[in-house]
Amino acid sequence: MAATSVQTAKSDVELRVNEALEYIEENPGAKIRSVAKKFNVPRSRLQRRANGVPARKGHPARNTMLSREEEVALCNYIDRLDKANFAVRPEFITDAANYILKERASSTAPPRQVGTRWTTRFIQRHHYHKGLQKKIDSSRKASEDVTRALSYYNKLKEAIQQYGVPPEDIWNMDETGFRIGMGKDHLVVTKRRRAHLFSMPENRETATAIECISAGGKVIPAFLILTGQKHMESWYRIKELEANTKITVSPTGFTNDEIAVAWIQHFQEFATPIGRYRLLILDGHGSHHTIEFVEYCEQHDIIPFALPSHLTHILQPLDVVIFQPLKHYHAKALDIIVRDGVLNITKIEFLACIQAVRKQAFKTTTILTAFRKTGISPYNPQPVIEALEQRAAIYTSTPSPPPLYHNNSSDFETPTTLRQINKVANKLGEVLEDDTSLEPEFARNISRFIRGSLIAATELIQTKRDLGRTKAAQLLSQRRRAHKYHALQTGGVLSVDNAREMVKQNENDRLDTARRVVEAADKRRHNHAKRTFFEAAKKARKWRLDSVLDLLEIWDEKGVHYRRRG
Repeated sequence: MAATSVQTAKSDVELRVNEALEYIEENPGAKIRSVAKKFNVPRSRLQRRANGVPARKGHPARNTMLSREEEVALCNYIDRLDKANFAVRPEFITDAANYILKERASSTAPPRQVGTRWTTRFIQRHHYHKGLQKKIDSSRKASEDVTRALSYYNKLKEAIQQYGVPPEDIWNMDETGFRIGMGKDHLVVTKRRRAHLFSMPENRETATAIECISAGGKVIPAFLILTGQKHMESWYRIKELEANTKITVSPTGFTNDEIAVAWIQHFQEFATPIGRYRLLILDGHGSHHTIEFVEYCEQHDIIPFALPSHLTHILQPLDVVIFQPLKHYHAKALDIIVRDGVLNITKIEFLACIQAVRKQAFKTTTILTAFRKTGISPYNPQPVIEALEQRAAIYTSTPSPPPLYHNNSSDFETPTTLRQINKVANKLGEVLEDDTSLEPEFARNISRFIRGSLIAATELIQTKRDLGRTKAAQLLSQRRRAHKYHALQTGGVLSVDNAREMVKQNENDRLDTARRVVEAADKRRHNHAKRTFFEAAKKARKWRLDSVLDLLEIWDEKGVHYRRRG
């Protein structure tokens, strides 16, 4: 309440100062002292304002994080990216604001950061608007069948009770596809009302991840399917990949009967059971019905439990909760890669980011939420059934709608950093306020120059950061592509740790081959030199015998001198 009263009082004073200035313009002969007394404002402030010194609106208020100049610079940065068709998401604005605060912070104290609501207020304050494009699969709505869902839950309960399966042994597996070089729609910040288009690389190559989570909050290592026929050594040089990740190849990048069997073996390796039986909830894909797949499940006490067709988006934990954030984080990672200047997104970039994407999506709390929302564990299908009934009622009644920063705090001559420029600007502002002898036009020009310098300096640090990110991303991409493309294996499934051993062995084999080539070349050179010197020695001996050359003079290790003709 007290802070509000102080702000109101300051606003009233500023209002009276403006009224006093209007009075002086209408009455040029009026005395400053008399006018100040008449409007109840400080004489010194009225004098400065009459001399052309602007109000100190550019300085940060107690309740603001960025100054006016810094916010103008941030707006210019957003508009520049927007005009270049870079979609600006709210988190980018937050990051940019925190970077400005870090750049002008003192090295003796940690920099401040904007609050959780700051970006929203900034967007509203500067008249940006948020736009969200959302895709809806309308064909799934017609398939929501309450009767089939009830039957599924009843059979699920019977299976859990019959085999005595604990929550830790209830698993859900499903495949999800990725477009290696394509992101998705994002929430962007712009002043334009038209559709926002963001240029992305045109790599439409497909990859598939087979994921599996348990009602105990666990997830097994990644099983990735890449388009192709051969494993490449460069894939397994990527340090970000975990050793127990499995990678296989197929011509389409999708699963098939052979890959499904390889995956169930992968599941057996990492899904350690608590009890005897494990319940595996999966969709009705044909590869899950093959004899090899079913027999392997029977041999290892795995109970396949199929979901009703066209209801996985309602009943399957992975589909309901996990895959949406997984796709979101993957698209976000691609977005960052492209913004950092990597325009050729391939399997290398996909493999380099997929591990971090999975860690973000497969959190224990998120996995537990997935099984809870689908009514599996704890067993409670009622909310799901009620939601299905409500949707069915709606569809039948209405139609579908369309590094730490080190500042140099010592004295400086020419300000070069944002913090130094802020210091100089503050000093100049104090001089303009205290010195009433300055010409009004000169004071206004200095004030304009200060504001322009602050805006330019703040924009510059954002540009420098963007350039630094681009250079770092390009260097990383070059290092990943520095190795030659050597095929490692044709088809089949490889774990990352085994593949790395194969890569290491291949490197050693190539080194041995290269060493043998060098040794053979060295031997040939030595033999050639030996033959050359031998022939020269024979020729010289003949010439000495023929008295063409002088006698051969020899000194032994004792210093005894000999002369020989032959």
